[in-house]
Amino acid sequence: MPEQAVLFPEFHTHLIGHQAVDGFSPVIIAEAPVALRAMPEGEIEEKIAKAKAILKWLMGNYRTAYSTSFGKDSGTVLGLAMAAAAELVRDGLPVQPFVVLTCDTKVENPLIAQLARTELVKVQAWIERFGLPGSAHVATPSLANEFAVSILGGRALPSMAGHKRDCTTSWKTEPLSRLRKRLLGRNNLAAGQFVVSVTGVRRVVPSTVFIN
Repeated sequence: MPEQAVLFPEFHTHLIGHQAVDGFSPVIIAEAPVALRAMPEGEIEEKIAKAKAILKWLMGNYRTAYSTSFGKDSGTVLGLAMAAAAELVRDGLPVQPFVVLTCDTKVENPLIAQLARTELVKVQAWIERFGLPGSAHVATPSLANEFAVSILGGRALPSMAGHKRDCTTSWKTEPLSRLRKRLLGRNNLAAGQFVVSVTGVRRVVPSTVFIN
């Protein structure tokens, strides 16, 4: 599988250290300039300014793909990225092509699925309003991997919490990856051509998240 750029290696290492990832070793293709990484982030305003500055650098130099469920984490990152892209265009600076992707697994609560599609329409409207070189899309699992076909058809067993992650791979990871490649092409590291996948992850997860 093509390697992806690691823009926050210290954060990436922190995450990997808490997961059982066999045979994975991140390859650092590019890093944000030292001046950007050294920006203060003590206050919320400073965190926002730093995130937008790094996103501007990223979107000005690399094609990007934003995978979002429109939850708090990925939604925050997407909002900052869209604001950063609009500011780049306002200032007459280039923005590389990007895509915003969400996945309809076909087994979500219908209200949640509708919320995601409604929010995606707003994202597309923002893109068109500022003339950004991006687009918004919904990925879906292949027919063979849909719940009714794979589970009721006897091809697979339901995934249980804390065990297999087949549903995550077949219903989200693979559809998003397939759609990203169709829209932005495959990575070619030898030629210096690759897409940076961006999403939101919390550094600290409150205990109330698990309670809820």
